[in-house]
Amino acid sequence: MASTIKDVAKLAGVSPSTVTRVLQDKSSISDATKKKVRQAMESLNYHPNVNARSLASNKTNVIGVVLPLDSDAFYQNSFFPEVIRGIAQIAADHQYSIQLCTGQDNHQRLAILKDTILGRRVDGLIFLYGELEDPLVNFAIEQEFPAVIIGKTLSPLISFVDNNNEKAGLDATEYIINKGAKSIAFIGGRDQLFVSRERLEGYIKALKEYELTVNEKLIAQVDEFTIERGYETIKELLEAGTIDGLVTADSLFAEGAARYLNEKHIQMPIITFDSVRPSVQIDAYVDVHTLELGRSAFKILRNVIKSNNSKNMMCYRQIVSHSIKEL
Repeated sequence: MASTIKDVAKLAGVSPSTVTRVLQDKSSISDATKKKVRQAMESLNYHPNVNARSLASNKTNVIGVVLPLDSDAFYQNSFFPEVIRGIAQIAADHQYSIQLCTGQDNHQRLAILKDTILGRRVDGLIFLYGELEDPLVNFAIEQEFPAVIIGKTLSPLISFVDNNNEKAGLDATEYIINKGAKSIAFIGGRDQLFVSRERLEGYIKALKEYELTVNEKLIAQVDEFTIERGYETIKELLEAGTIDGLVTADSLFAEGAARYLNEKHIQMPIITFDSVRPSVQIDAYVDVHTLELGRSAFKILRNVIKSNNSKNMMCYRQIVSHSIKEL
């Protein structure tokens, strides 16, 4: 016979109503009591009826994680599974599950997001990207729906957690300059993405601080974050001018570029951005601490959900530090 709330309460030495409040993650219950009740639930293999809880509390205990449009980038790039792992680690501590929100194009993605928000299928959203004029983010803001962006936004009406990407871009470029490079190329993503734009701004700022030429022919902004585009792009940049150093805004670009350079027996210092040690042999990478981005995003989202429930929506801003790691 399946265990009940009364069984959990008896084993934990609390009342059934306390067990219910723990399931609802009420702030009025101490962490010690929550831990005791959750241990009893685990011991009894108790699984609450999520649908019944949702109807009773107007909560689903599900958060939506909104993926970017670039599906190839999602499956190839270590950033996305790593940031979802960070989200999941904290979500599990609070009995939340994760629902991925995606689509084949922007029209389908928006339609799915509208169904998700208007149908109250999740308690809040985490966007795994930040870009200019995003209709999905704009709809969440219009609906005053709890949401957090991992990335940047110009809107004061939505929370975000991010790195200082301009400073990270500057630090990465400075690292290559200190390797003796003077004609440094940059491969980044499309300008619509805040992360790509700001890392490029940092690259340009570093060149100017060291009185090096900013050569537009050595700057590439690519639509797709793939190894293939990194390979093709470094080839095009080498045809446009002399290069003795490379900064890429993503490790997939770095892997493709390094592959081409190795084939042509060209050596130069390379730095990229990643959350785990890149599989390709380069000089260094900027660790953006993706796990912490994911963990922080969920913590902030919980606060946004709570403030929304109290009819006093709050917005939060958090910057996660970066560090350069040599290989």
